[in-house]
Amino acid sequence: MESQKRPRDVTNTQEQRFCSHKKTRQDQTTVPRKTIIITLGVHQKTYVLTHRETDSLYAGLKTLNAVKEEIKSHQGKKMLVCGTEGIEGYIHLGTPLSCFPESSRVVITFSKTESEQEEDNLVFGWQDQSSDDCVIFYINAFGKRKKRIVRCKELDKEEYKLCVYGFKGETIKDTLRKDGRFLSFVENDPWKLLTDQGYIIENTQPIDKLEGKLFQVEVEIRKSPGAARASRNSKLEEINLHVLKEDIMEKYCKGLKEECEKVRRNIKEETKKLRKSLFKAHRRAFKELTKNSTPGKRVKFLSQSLESVGYISWNSNGKTGGATCFVFRGLYIFTCWHVLNDIVGIGREPREHTDVISQSVKVTFDYEDYEELDIFFLVEPWLEVGDGTLDYAVLKLKENGQQVPPGLYNETVPRLPSDLMYMISHPDGKPRIIDACTVVFQSIQKRENQECVQGGEAMDRSDPEQYIRLYTQRSFQKTTRNPDGITSNAFYCGSSGSPVFDCEGSLVAMHTVGFSCEDQHGVSSIIELGLRMERILNDIKQKHEIWYNEVCAQQQDVEMHSLE
Repeated sequence: MESQKRPRDVTNTQEQRFCSHKKTRQDQTTVPRKTIIITLGVHQKTYVLTHRETDSLYAGLKTLNAVKEEIKSHQGKKMLVCGTEGIEGYIHLGTPLSCFPESSRVVITFSKTESEQEEDNLVFGWQDQSSDDCVIFYINAFGKRKKRIVRCKELDKEEYKLCVYGFKGETIKDTLRKDGRFLSFVENDPWKLLTDQGYIIENTQPIDKLEGKLFQVEVEIRKSPGAARASRNSKLEEINLHVLKEDIMEKYCKGLKEECEKVRRNIKEETKKLRKSLFKAHRRAFKELTKNSTPGKRVKFLSQSLESVGYISWNSNGKTGGATCFVFRGLYIFTCWHVLNDIVGIGREPREHTDVISQSVKVTFDYEDYEELDIFFLVEPWLEVGDGTLDYAVLKLKENGQQVPPGLYNETVPRLPSDLMYMISHPDGKPRIIDACTVVFQSIQKRENQECVQGGEAMDRSDPEQYIRLYTQRSFQKTTRNPDGITSNAFYCGSSGSPVFDCEGSLVAMHTVGFSCEDQHGVSSIIELGLRMERILNDIKQKHEIWYNEVCAQQQDVEMHSLE
């Protein structure tokens, strides 16, 4: 009986194997596959990998003999895979291939030091999840406060970022904890994510909305035994910071400092003549000029100019900030020179660090509320036009297929300001606003101009037309700033680089700095200084004639041709 059953068992086994093999072949043909281009960094040889997209990157790489040989020859070293096209940053080896755009390019290298963790431990189990729920986002490899945040020392650089993956429903903390490439702070210390715009995302939030975005980790530093000593030295640090800012004013913005002192002297003189509070008189005049209804024509030109005013933000060496800029013409934008000083760091010459500026800066023209923005322009590593003494700088936007707002350049710049003016800015990094402004000491300014012309003196000596002095709404706030000099945050506030318009819609000045003044009653008010566009353009024409003729004179030629 057994001898009769055996052939039947063998036949059944063969049939089962055949059916199983047939099913496997069918599965292999129906499972989607993904192709990526791989370059081995050591030999610079390029390979094509086509593999099931339901598998991880690591599983796919191990099917290539060349990669397996490299792993053997670098035993004990960490394999680093960096995306160069289609996907960016240093990629987690457990990332599903389904997350890669077709024909993405990656480069494989190996760490120079011994791996702190086995490679297989980095590939945590994602197979239980649906690949459609996978979320890819990026983390700067350099932290904001606790600078070192990654295990691999070779990735601990400002310019590097890590490509992180997780699944919808997971928290940010769980995703970074399972990633395996981050230090123990993800478990032990309080931390959060920061966006380029400074928005805070707590690590208890789900990762569902993080797809494709870049973040920086900010770790809350626990106080050490020396914290008390550091607290005692905080006063000294504030003094040092004040001295550094004064050094910048002395080196780059000497004219601003002199102008501030001149305005303060004028306030004292006028106060003595009037024998009453000049501050109250100015406040009444401001209210009188700004309370009237705004003509529709003025609203129209302000709304048209609004879209050309941008928010320039940066993240440089863990230091973030923001200011205002505006489109001058074409791809060229204007902002203040001291903004570039803040980007590259105190004591460094911006022209020598154009790469830092290019890598750190983003510009948006759509910042009108507190929602996160995804549309940005980057800037070219170009800084050929600008002046630290006058405090203006011209940057060039990178073309990215988006339409750049129209330029605000106007060939006819009024020589004298009107009583009422308008400034469009991002004060303190807030969404874009329009401020009605009044001119301070216009009668004195006119008198100074006349005396200068009658006396035949060179404008460069006192240059009375260099700045426009303005009051804004914040000038008359009850709580005031430090009256000792340049206001504590005005020199770096978000209004720097804002365009100033007259009542006819002409671009007449660029905001540079705010400073405080006192009258006989000890009341501080904020006076804003706007560098006149006429002064800027004259400086550009003298020092950068070729650029001026290419960019500024072009419009004039077109207008003359049309008149003919």
